[in-house]
Amino acid sequence: MKKFSVLIGFVAIILLATIPMLVGLLIDDSDTVARLREVTGQPGLTLNTRSGWFSSIGTLQIESPIIAGVRYEQVRVDADLEIIHGPLLWTEQGFRFGMAWVDITPVLQGLEENDLLQTLFQSGSGTQVSLMAGFDGALHAQLRSGPFRYAQRAQAFDFEDLQVNMDIARGGAATVGLNTASVNVSAPLYAMTIDTLDVELRSASLDASPLPGSLAIDAESAQFNGAQRLTLGGISIDYVAREQAGADNAPPTLLLEQRVQVAELVSELPITAFGMQTQLEGVDLNLVADYLRVQRNLQMGDPDTSAEQLEEIYLEMLREPFTQRSLITATAWGGEHQADLEIIWPGEPTLLTMAQLTLGRVVGLLHAELELRANEEALLDSLFAASVRNYTAQGVLPQDNGDVVITATLQGGNIILNGQLIQLAPFLNIGNAGRP
Repeated sequence: MKKFSVLIGFVAIILLATIPMLVGLLIDDSDTVARLREVTGQPGLTLNTRSGWFSSIGTLQIESPIIAGVRYEQVRVDADLEIIHGPLLWTEQGFRFGMAWVDITPVLQGLEENDLLQTLFQSGSGTQVSLMAGFDGALHAQLRSGPFRYAQRAQAFDFEDLQVNMDIARGGAATVGLNTASVNVSAPLYAMTIDTLDVELRSASLDASPLPGSLAIDAESAQFNGAQRLTLGGISIDYVAREQAGADNAPPTLLLEQRVQVAELVSELPITAFGMQTQLEGVDLNLVADYLRVQRNLQMGDPDTSAEQLEEIYLEMLREPFTQRSLITATAWGGEHQADLEIIWPGEPTLLTMAQLTLGRVVGLLHAELELRANEEALLDSLFAASVRNYTAQGVLPQDNGDVVITATLQGGNIILNGQLIQLAPFLNIGNAGRP
């Protein structure tokens, strides 16, 4: 038994000694570069390495990187690499188990000087990047930065620190997490401080549109100092975009769900908490991807992209039907209140220009339903107390389980408010709402 244990230990030592050499050979193999291009979605990626037994050094370059479906033509990433071969990886973060560990010193060129990425990756910035390649084909990267300032136009962002974690699965699905202890935003008319900020983005691929995907933003607190002082606590914002199959071979549509929650709110207003849930469905997913691409190209100053292209995408969206549902909740005057709203846009296929979309035309086409429920006891402690007493006594405001209720329906250019018809035609030009 003792000899067998010694034999097993001897074999283990041989494997631990020879596997790093094999890893080095794999890193030098041309298939590795092709695999990196596939996983990261960067066709302009090149890799040159000089391999030793237990470690390698090299350089990586990405020409015209593609991020979220947009190609940055004038941008280039250069990086020096120090590679530790697996399976046992001794790093500054302790022992790791994987194929390889890479310390990266990146330099970014081609973006405007005040761009966030350019600020992080300019020469001498001190930004540290490390990457681990797992045996499952996944990549795990981490960016660490100390305090830095990012300025854009009249705004300045001062980060206490910044850490970004990125996980790319073998199939290309990516999760990006960002966190900072504190960020201060300053502008001529206001200042804001956000504490313990965490952001997580999930996407099917780094090089593709972020839709479908998800975005989650959480912050412990935020203080806004401007004309008025506002303090928010327990902030949570979530976006989830899902693809839905189109009917009768139609293009896929987008289901977008958004949730905003503020657990504590301190201001001159009586509202002490706030929440909103919104669902949008029926918008052509391809059009949304085109909108994001054109908008980003405009921001980058692409000479082949114009505002007219963005307007045409708007028109294409408005020609098709979509539905939006929103539920808004608030705590005010010590009571709970909520508004439930559904908006149905039937689509206007004859729409040719945005100028044709007058207020009267929109009101004539829209169908909307609203139910507003407000805690009666809380309202009786508010500045609306006298009005609530009068309207409830007259039967204008229905009461239900301690709430006063307002219902409204917009259809065909008319509003039905708590059973009372209000015609809008005398106030708006609705007569020919369905024709250009």
